[in-house]
Amino acid sequence: MSDVALLFCAIDIGTSFSGYAFAPRENLYETPSQIFASNWGNELLSFKTPTSLLLDSSMTFHSFGHDAVKKYAELAENEEHADWYFFQDFKMELSKSVVTRDLSIQDIDGKCVNALRVFADCIQFLRGHFMHCLTARNLGITEKDICYVVTVPAIWSDAAKQFMKEAAIKAGIYADHLRLAYEPEAAAVYCKQLPKDHMVGKDDPVKFTPNQSYVVVDLGGGTVDVTVQQVSSSGQLENLYKASGGPWGGNNINKFCLELYNILFRRETVEEFCKENMDDFFDILQKIEIVKRKISPDKEKTIILEVPATLLDKYKESCQHKEKASLDQAVREANLQDMIRIKKGNKLFVKNAYFHEYFQEVCQNTVDLVKNIIRSEQQCQSVKSIILVGGFAESEVVQCLFKDSFPEYNIKIPFQAGLAVLKGAVIFGFDSSIIKSRKCPCTYGISLLRKFNPQTDDRSKTCIMGNQLMADCVFDKVFEENEVLTVGTKRYIRVNINHEGNSGARLEPKEIEVYSSNKKSPKYTTDSSCHRCARIEVPPPNGRWPVLVEGRIEVKVTGTDSFQITYSDGATGLSTFGQIDFLGPR
Repeated sequence: MSDVALLFCAIDIGTSFSGYAFAPRENLYETPSQIFASNWGNELLSFKTPTSLLLDSSMTFHSFGHDAVKKYAELAENEEHADWYFFQDFKMELSKSVVTRDLSIQDIDGKCVNALRVFADCIQFLRGHFMHCLTARNLGITEKDICYVVTVPAIWSDAAKQFMKEAAIKAGIYADHLRLAYEPEAAAVYCKQLPKDHMVGKDDPVKFTPNQSYVVVDLGGGTVDVTVQQVSSSGQLENLYKASGGPWGGNNINKFCLELYNILFRRETVEEFCKENMDDFFDILQKIEIVKRKISPDKEKTIILEVPATLLDKYKESCQHKEKASLDQAVREANLQDMIRIKKGNKLFVKNAYFHEYFQEVCQNTVDLVKNIIRSEQQCQSVKSIILVGGFAESEVVQCLFKDSFPEYNIKIPFQAGLAVLKGAVIFGFDSSIIKSRKCPCTYGISLLRKFNPQTDDRSKTCIMGNQLMADCVFDKVFEENEVLTVGTKRYIRVNINHEGNSGARLEPKEIEVYSSNKKSPKYTTDSSCHRCARIEVPPPNGRWPVLVEGRIEVKVTGTDSFQITYSDGATGLSTFGQIDFLGPR
């Protein structure tokens, strides 16, 4: 599709904020940096809108983003919200170890809705907003002319990535008009074509010339995604190490800020306030997002957190001596008078120093991970530059922490780091060949039944088939963790089955089961490190398997997120094809 598309649109469902970006084909030919981002008017972040979804009492889509937040607050104020469904911070659900089509997500009140439907509604809204924007520009572009790119964390499981793809298709995007982009890779693609003066940091520019290598750290709201890349002789980007990361994003700072309210006004009081004054609570959350970005390395400078009158009133009601209750008292009781001053009645002036230790704690996991990769992995030791992208990367405190932790490295941050992934995904949609190769995230293998070898096989894994003693559940490795994979990479496995003495099995379909493991060479698919991630059913050729089955299984990398399995029968020459389904049976 990308070869004929006239326009490319990237959609990012973020943990906290979502948006899209797009560009016509001619822009990407001539000036790749000329990419348009969604505009949400006077909202907190004009290029993104809150990842908040509201469904009405019949579970029909009502609104998304800031409109959903405002409507739900209004419903809550009038006590009309009980039958509605309001979702926030749900993207992290796909970071779970097991993701299926039946996965449910709880709304703010604990009511469950199918997760595929929730993500599809979000994508459908953003797609509709984009199409409205496109119509207003009168470009003459129709749906069939558009290639969509949906961004996903590179560290997600194969099942989670497939889940997002299916959510996009459920949202109305044609499968052959859709591709996935891994977020840190997309950011690198964007930075590669940026003018040198569009990145801040040391005077040394990041060199995207052959054999130059660098680390990309995507600091999002929920997750941190780290990838190490090198520029090939052709100018394409090669991954030097498998994607790594964890739940260390900027939302942790938001939670820490919110915890300050619990410390000052008591948790149970704040919980009651939230239930009774939802609009004021959402206002606090929005202002925390703004304040978080203003926390600077200067320890003595202050940021302002407002205390709504409704919260202060609720706090006073909860105090034993109501007439003496005040903000000053709350600060003294929390023993924070050295960190917080009260001004203008209901404003907390909090020293930056109060937050610095927690910033350090949140970022330390990422710093340790990057250090471990670039100092322990031989192929990554040529790295000289670290590129920080994502909304959390715009924090001056985060930037200083990385500069202090890596003084010998060139730390760079692109302008509008929070849009690097979106804009890079547009470019990737236009030319996916810019990513030459990836590193396999885990070891993949196929469960095989083969002749028992007393020298190497475990007797507990034996079974009788016909007249033969067989070893069952053998992990036959296809791709190894950290192995270089390119589109088109193939592996072959020979299959030999003797049905002598077992005529009934000749009529039954065979299952090809695909397993993954975080170990390089597991022995059996029953090992604790192994997880079944897919299966394909192969019917007997012409209705009956031969007595002696001789065939071949081919596993081929077909794209960013997909493998194809082909079984070729040696006797008949017939082939059975199938895509690996990481989400299990439908």
